Amino acid sequence: MDEVEDIFMSPDNNYDFVTPIDQLALSPKYQKLIKRIFVVMDNIHTIKDIIDIDITVFSKLPYIGKSYVDSLISLQHAIKHTDINQCNSDIEEIELTPQITLSITQLETPLNQLALSTQYQRLIKRISTAIGNANTVQDIIDIDPIHFSRLPAVGKLYVNQLIEFKKQLPGFLEKQTQKLAFFKENYSIEFNEIDNTLIEDVEGYLWSLNDMKMDIALSRWGFNHQHESLEEVGNRYKVTRERIRQLEKPINTNLPLHLTIQSKVLWANIREKMTEDLTELLPNLAKCFATDKLFYAFIEILCQVKSGSIRKIIFTEINTKIINSLFCINPSPIPQEIIINELMSNYGYSKASAINGIKQLEKLGKIERTEQGVNPKKLGRAEAVAHSLTRHPAGLPWKDIARIVNRNGYSSKQMDETRSTHGFNDSEYIYLCAKGTFRNLMFLDFEQFDIPKIMQHLLDYFKQHQLTALHLHDYFYQTKDQRCEIEYFTLRHLVREYGEEYGLYFNGKSNVDGVSLDQDLKSITQVDVIIKVLNESKVAMTKQEIAERLRSKSTGHAGFILNNLMEEGKVVRVDQMVYTTPEKAFFNMDTKAIMQIIQDIMSTSNIIVEADVFREYVNMELNLSYSKYIYMALVKIQLKELAWYRNNMLFSKKPIPYKNLMDMCKQLCNSELPKNENAKIIKKAVWLTDAVATEAIHQWKWQMSH
Repeated sequence: MDEVEDIFMSPDNNYDFVTPIDQLALSPKYQKLIKRIFVVMDNIHTIKDIIDIDITVFSKLPYIGKSYVDSLISLQHAIKHTDINQCNSDIEEIELTPQITLSITQLETPLNQLALSTQYQRLIKRISTAIGNANTVQDIIDIDPIHFSRLPAVGKLYVNQLIEFKKQLPGFLEKQTQKLAFFKENYSIEFNEIDNTLIEDVEGYLWSLNDMKMDIALSRWGFNHQHESLEEVGNRYKVTRERIRQLEKPINTNLPLHLTIQSKVLWANIREKMTEDLTELLPNLAKCFATDKLFYAFIEILCQVKSGSIRKIIFTEINTKIINSLFCINPSPIPQEIIINELMSNYGYSKASAINGIKQLEKLGKIERTEQGVNPKKLGRAEAVAHSLTRHPAGLPWKDIARIVNRNGYSSKQMDETRSTHGFNDSEYIYLCAKGTFRNLMFLDFEQFDIPKIMQHLLDYFKQHQLTALHLHDYFYQTKDQRCEIEYFTLRHLVREYGEEYGLYFNGKSNVDGVSLDQDLKSITQVDVIIKVLNESKVAMTKQEIAERLRSKSTGHAGFILNNLMEEGKVVRVDQMVYTTPEKAFFNMDTKAIMQIIQDIMSTSNIIVEADVFREYVNMELNLSYSKYIYMALVKIQLKELAWYRNNMLFSKKPIPYKNLMDMCKQLCNSELPKNENAKIIKKAVWLTDAVATEAIHQWKWQMSH
């Protein structure tokens, strides 16, 4: 009691945890402590705020010595051990929680899914300590405040918090419902609304600051004010630049808390829709700053993102290999929408980044944009050859291909029209479909071939005739009626690309297609090579880079092994082009947070979910830029534990009646209907992004036409 009397000037001081601090009759020593707290901390107004101060954090603040820390500890101790509400009646007379009506689903909601304040998180811990684990909303509803108040180490403060928490439960559950609804709706706030709202919020926040803090904010932001450096502001106040930096930090940190639009929602709108100059999208706010640089820096403060994040969107750099690979499988001009969707879905770009990246490629002379779409410029020879064949399903002689490439200027270098050169026999996009004639692989449907069966038949022929080498052409005619029907040059391509995995070595030199048994080859050897290469590489590798490490040098061979390794969970596809091991792919990723969002997505849907939905919402919620492939891989390794079903990139809590999205289009879509009507049809059966829906219908239409 002596300690309490030393702190309070009057032992009859009556207070509650919501009592304003200025109503406390404190002794001079503790009045000095309160003044110092007001200087170094914001939002300290009530007794509860004093109790909630973390001693460790407080001790590390500027100008806080041991005496202040000891005084705060004493004050908190005295408050906690004084009968709060001395003038109030006993706990039985406190107004208890009114009857709350909740659904069974709401009652079963885990408490860790609610966005609880630090105060209520501490309350849950105290409840768990006093009466056992409190895990669900039902557990909280069942607690009797009077019984709770009589337990050891439970004061009136915790009882009042429990009563208040019960009253606020419907509100917390409503927020949780809104959070889940987020997964069904994209952020879509008009920029003129953002513009006006931000100005009002910022001005309101500035008026809430004291004169010094307002001046620091205006000077450092340059908001309708001359921008000043830390040193310049420090000189005016006769303090160090470090002291100004310390004062500025909480000002910037607290600013987003006063915004009508949450920081992550604001950033989601900006990073997805900033396809124009941001100063034109937010003209009124931009006028408050002398330079674009200051304006962009301020937006980054509002959004709580790293410095330079906006510039990264405006000046997005896209690897030309990504765009050029699209030209290898699409005739030009490619509709810009198709390229944007590809960059978003398969490479993790936001829509704004994709559009701005395309603009940058045009400025660099890598592509040409027209009203009809995007045309290639400066392709490599192999890419130019592949692109010229996208309009010729039956293939073309090499001389005709060279002429098309030169006439249209597809390649950065002229092709020799007198002989077959580089770009024909070393391409992963085309194959020899007749003597001197080449065809784009996009026209070859691999799903119709049972590759293991084809290879086994060839192996059996070797064994039956006791051969170690043969001419493939001779084998083809000798067994014409004994095996599945296949065109010779298709068989030649399959053996050339995939044969080595089965111990069949192809040699197509000197116009003789020879095949021999590689007696020393063990199928696991090439698998080990790829795993070893990926483990040793500091970065993810492309299929072409991996193929270079194989004896066959075949990208088809590399792709065959990579697909098997991905199914086994030993390799992860990071995006459309590159691969690595799971350990490297998920290193430094908050996989727990990612999976929580993905599980929320699956819990809100009773239909099939396509993997790009994971990409869209995880990237938006956590401000990431990964492709759908990495999220698909993360889910795949936990599939058994989750008890979900997967077919290709489709996920569901029930069996999936489709092989993949293309199979779904074939079964559900109507070729007589326009694209937007077919998109509506598949969206009823599967939850997918607009980007994937557009691309799926485009590919289905293309297949139908060919």
